[in-house]
Amino acid sequence: MERSLADILREERQIGHKGDGGWKAISYNTTAAILSAQFDIEVSADNIRNRVKTWKWFYGIVSDILSHSGFN
Repeated sequence: MERSLADILREERQIGHKGDGGWKAISYNTTAAILSAQFDIEVSADNIRNRVKTWKWFYGIVSDILSHSGFN
């Protein structure tokens, strides 16, 4: 499901549903509808929004680790 979410969001970005301020509401709604249909579960726009926040948090942790000198 994570991979599908990433692929859908990539397509949404390509068609212009991501601005400088972040994702547009239509991208969250579209992504939720597609994932709900693909996996036959109830996914809301808030679920997508929270998952994107989690990804940003993980990215911050990894970025911080990689920024330390001597880390290979």
